[in-house]
Amino acid sequence: MSGGPPDLDLFGRVPDPFSGEAAPLPVPPALPPGPAPTRAQHRGRMLAAVAVALLFQGVWIAMARHRPTLDDALTPGHLAFGLGVPLLAMGLAWWAATRPGRGGLGTPAAALAVVIAAAPLLFAVVMLATSPPDQDASMWAFVDRAARCAASAGVLCAVSLGLLAFAFRHAFAAASTWRTAALGVACGSLAAATMTLCCFHREAMHVVVGHGSMMLVGGLVGALLGRRFTRT
Repeated sequence: MSGGPPDLDLFGRVPDPFSGEAAPLPVPPALPPGPAPTRAQHRGRMLAAVAVALLFQGVWIAMARHRPTLDDALTPGHLAFGLGVPLLAMGLAWWAATRPGRGGLGTPAAALAVVIAAAPLLFAVVMLATSPPDQDASMWAFVDRAARCAASAGVLCAVSLGLLAFAFRHAFAAASTWRTAALGVACGSLAAATMTLCCFHREAMHVVVGHGSMMLVGGLVGALLGRRFTRT
């Protein structure tokens, strides 16, 4: 190590870290356009959405019930299971999706996943066990009938889920994807119950595919809506 005087010119070669322009700060997140809805406003919005959804289902049933031969296909057993099971599934999914839970965070995601899977599974098992076998002349006849009923159930489910997505927008602080998926299952279950009163066919696979498929589709669409509309 040299004991001579330091070379101060070397300090002049060190670049100034503050000589350049400062990097711009990140853009702050956008604030919500208005204050969050109060509990009373949210409850009123929810009740209005439920009322309109039920009214739409009732109008759909009334339009289908003008066919007098439809009554011959509605046996007491088919009514009991075709209405009771999807309505039970709807109530379970609705309860899981809307209950406040601990600290207002709602039902845990694991419990929601169980409900979402159990509701369509329960419907399929009971319908297969209690409905008569399918007697379509061909696979094409089965697909044609099931597709037409699935399209009708899809309209019923879409209207209800659209209304609920609007009513529950920015309402879920946690597990919004799972909770909205449960709402979708509830809407699909309601559609399946409505189709029981609107469809001539009560064969097992027709009911499971043509009526109950919207329970799965509604859950999937609800999950997609959860990230965009219902998350706080």
